[in-house]
Amino acid sequence: MTALSTSTHGPTPFWTRLTQAPPGTSWSGIAFALRTTAASLIALYIAFLINLDSPKWAAMTVWIVAQGSRGMTLSKARYRVLGTFAGTGIAVTLTALFAQAPELLLCALAIWIGLCTGVATALRNFRAYGAVLAGYTAAIITLDAAANPSQIFDVAEARLIYILLGIGVEATLSAILAPSRPLDDVRAGLGAYIRQAAGICARALGGEAAAAPALQRLFAKALTLDTTAEYAASASTVASGALGHVRAAASATLAQLAAAHSLRDYLARRDSGEDAFLAESAAVLQAVANGSTNEQTTIVALRGRLGAACPGDHDEHGNERSFLHDRLDALLSSLQTALMRQALLARPEPPPSRLDFAFHIDRIAALHNAVRATAAVLLASAVWILTAAPTGSGFVTIVSVVCALFATRDNPVAAGLGFLKGTGWAFAASAICNFALIPMISGFPLLAVVISLFMLPAGIAMRHPRTAAPAASFAIFFWDLVGPSNDVRTEAAGFFNGSLTLLAGIACGTLAFALLFPPNVQATRRRLHRAIRRDLALIGSTPGIWTSAEWFSRTADRFGRQLAAEKALPAAVMDHDMAGMLAALTIGAAAMDLDRLAQTQTAITRPVRAVLRRLAAADPPALARAARQAAARLLRQARRADNPASQELYRAGVLLQEIAREATNQAAFLKA
Repeated sequence: MTALSTSTHGPTPFWTRLTQAPPGTSWSGIAFALRTTAASLIALYIAFLINLDSPKWAAMTVWIVAQGSRGMTLSKARYRVLGTFAGTGIAVTLTALFAQAPELLLCALAIWIGLCTGVATALRNFRAYGAVLAGYTAAIITLDAAANPSQIFDVAEARLIYILLGIGVEATLSAILAPSRPLDDVRAGLGAYIRQAAGICARALGGEAAAAPALQRLFAKALTLDTTAEYAASASTVASGALGHVRAAASATLAQLAAAHSLRDYLARRDSGEDAFLAESAAVLQAVANGSTNEQTTIVALRGRLGAACPGDHDEHGNERSFLHDRLDALLSSLQTALMRQALLARPEPPPSRLDFAFHIDRIAALHNAVRATAAVLLASAVWILTAAPTGSGFVTIVSVVCALFATRDNPVAAGLGFLKGTGWAFAASAICNFALIPMISGFPLLAVVISLFMLPAGIAMRHPRTAAPAASFAIFFWDLVGPSNDVRTEAAGFFNGSLTLLAGIACGTLAFALLFPPNVQATRRRLHRAIRRDLALIGSTPGIWTSAEWFSRTADRFGRQLAAEKALPAAVMDHDMAGMLAALTIGAAAMDLDRLAQTQTAITRPVRAVLRRLAAADPPALARAARQAAARLLRQARRADNPASQELYRAGVLLQEIAREATNQAAFLKA
C-alpha cells in the first residue's frame, strides 16, 4: 500500500512538466494571445502599406472582435459590420442635416444613441452589440468630422475600411490557425446537458431536497446551450440548419425538468408506498445520466405499460396514483423527444430543422437605459460646449461608448470600473512605449516586437474570467494611446490630454450608471414577476399565442435573469421566487396542453374554458377552485367504463389537478 501511494503521488515526470502551461495560464489562452497579436500586427502593417490616416483602428478592431471560438468571432464580426454600416449611414445623415447647427447635431446624436441603447437592451448576444455599435459608431464618425463637416464622407469611408480590414485579417487567421468543428462542440454540449438533466431528474424522483436548486440552475442553462449553438451556426451552415434540433431537445429537457419538479413536490407530500413505475423511470434516467444511448426502446416500452395501467387505476381512490403516472409519462415523453433530437443531430448530415425560441424583454430597463444614455451624452455635450475644451469631442465620444456598451450588463457600474482599471494600465504601458521604447527603434519589425511585449500578456489575461474585462479594455486602449503612424510621433502634450480625456470619459460614463437609474434588484424582481403573471393571464385569454418551446424558453430566460439579479439576496427569498416561477411555468404549460385537448374533445371544452377565464383574470384562489371542480368532473366521467374518451378526460383531469395544486401553493406569488 505504501509503495503504491509513493508511485501514485511521486514527482511529476519531466516531460509532463515541460508540456504544462505556465501557472495561471492555459495553452488555449496562449494560442489566443499569439493569434490575436499576430492578426493585429498584420492589420496594422496593411494599414501602413495603404497609407491609412489612423492605422491603429485596424489593429483595435482585431482585438475588439477576437473571441475564444471561431463561431463567436464570426458572429461578433457580422454584427459589428452591420452596426458599423448603420452607424455610418446615420452619421452622414445627421451631419448633412445639422452641419450648421452643432447644438441640434449633438441633440440628435444623443437621441440616436439612446434609441440604439434601448433596442440593444431588448436583444441578446451579439445582436445587442450590433445595436450598441450602431449608436456609438455614429458618435465616433460625426464627432471626428465635427471640425470639418465637409470631410464626413472621407471619415466614414476610412472607418469602414478600418473595420473591414481588421475583421478580415482576424477571421482569416482564426480559420487558418484555429480551425474548429462547431457542430461537434454543439453535440457535446447538448449531450452533457441531457445527461446532467437526467441525473437531476433521477435524484428528484428519489425525493432528494437538494435537487431543487440544481433544477433551477438547469433551467437557466438551456439558454446558455442555445447561445453556444447560435455561435456554432455562425461558423457552419450545417450547424445553422440543425439549430432547430438543439432547441427542440433543450425545450423537451425543460419540459422534463418541469415534470420532475412536480413529481418531487408530490413525492414529498405523499404517504403511499413505493411505485414500480417510479423506480423504473428513475433507473432509465440514471442510465441516461451515466451516458447510455440505448434507452429509447426501454422508454417506449415503459410508456406503453404506463398507458395500459392508467385506465385500471381510475377508481375513487386512484387520483394520486393517476397524477404520478401522468407526470411520469410526461417526463419520459420529454426525455424520449430529447434523445430523438440528439440522435438526429448526431448524424453526419443532420436533417434541417427550425424552431423559434422566445425571450424576456424588460421594457422598463430598456427605457431606463435609453434615457440614461441620452441624458449622459447631452450632459457631456454641454460640458464640451461650455468649456470649449479642444478634446471635448473625444470626451463626448467616450461617454457615448461607455453608456451604450455597458447598459446591457448585469452590473454596469462594476463593468465600467473594470474598464477604467484596464484603461489606467493601458495609459501607463503606452506612456512607456511612446516615450521610452518607440523613440529608440525604427522599422516595423522592432515596433512589432515592442508591442507584442504588452499585447501577449493582455491576450492571455483576456482568456481568464477574473481579468477578462480589464484586459480587454487594456488591449483596445493601448493601441489607441500608442497610436502608431507612418510619419507622426506622439507628442507629450497631445498624449496626456488624450489620456486624461479618455479616463475622464470612462469615469463620467460609469458615474452615469451610479446616478441615473442605478441597479435596483427589488425593482428587477418585481418586473420579472409582473411579466410572468402578465404572460399567464395572456395564456388564459389567448392560449395559442405561444408554442410550448417559446413558453419554456422565455421562462428559462427569466430564471437566468432572476438568478443573476438575486445573487446578494438571502437564500430563502431566492427559493420563494424560484418556487413561484416554477409554479407559473407549470400552470402555463398545463393550460396550453388543456387548450390543445379541448380542441379535439368537446367534453373537455366547457370546463377548460372556464378555468382559462379564471387564469386570465389573475385570481389564484378562484383559479384553484375552478380547476379543482373541473378536475373532479372530468375524472368522474373518465371512470365510466363506456366512455371512449376516458384517456383524454383522465389526462385533462390530472392537468387541472396540477393547476389547482400550484395555484393554491403559490397563491401569494401569482396574485397580481
